[in-house]
Amino acid sequence: MSERIVGLGDRYYTVESPDVPVPEDELFEGISDVTILDDTVLVLRRVAPHLVVFGLDGRFLRMAEIADMTCGHGLRALGEGLVAATDMDGHKVFVLDGNLNETLRLDCGNRPRLQAPFNHPTDCARSSDGRLYVSDGYGNSAVHIFSTEGRHIGTFGSPGEKAGQFSTPHAILIDHQNRICVADRENHRVQRFTADGEYVDEVHDVYKPMALEMLADGTLLCTDQTPRLSAISPDGVLVGRCRTFGTFGHGLAVAPDGTIVVAEMLPNRLSFLRPAAN
Repeated sequence: MSERIVGLGDRYYTVESPDVPVPEDELFEGISDVTILDDTVLVLRRVAPHLVVFGLDGRFLRMAEIADMTCGHGLRALGEGLVAATDMDGHKVFVLDGNLNETLRLDCGNRPRLQAPFNHPTDCARSSDGRLYVSDGYGNSAVHIFSTEGRHIGTFGSPGEKAGQFSTPHAILIDHQNRICVADRENHRVQRFTADGEYVDEVHDVYKPMALEMLADGTLLCTDQTPRLSAISPDGVLVGRCRTFGTFGHGLAVAPDGTIVVAEMLPNRLSFLRPAAN
């Protein structure tokens, strides 16, 4: 069989699957997101055990549990050996260290509230100054800002379609210009804000955007429900596009060598898009 090659502008990738010890649908049951932590690929599932750990070469290593996790949704490396796991139905965010031990928890005491932390949050990112931003999510139309220590210091967004409003803020990312990028799923756009939540601009030509990630040169990656993966320049111009191989590319990660990892639903699987020679 010939290699599967996809293109994103002038970049080409070979599509590979990891080496797994059991059928993919079994290992990736409830797959939701993926991130790179140090020299490992972490996959978040919505069922226990919640984390599947691979090497960067795709070798299965182990599975791990997140205590008190109800239903995992978002997983994102925060830098400094930390990762955030967002619990959609437990209304909380776990910050884990490199050994996958909890170091911080953002929690509402399992009492979700309208437009306040939390009500089915979806993702968490950290800015260069250490602040945490949580997209919230399915019950709310907001982004909450927390201090490095986990103190709630602000909220922006409201329900709607106007600039600065959200339908379902499904993923959040801090780009290289320190803009807060939010996948505003049902409004078919990615909105960008300052670090204090002031509206900057938005990216269109996406259909129900699901996941956000960034290449080393600042190119924004976005999956949507077409299903496809789009590459968008820092100034918002579409520069490349390919399809994904599940119905939903629900999670994204980028490895140090430029490999793009996609957490895919229906069928449930993990796809490695490894850079290929032009």
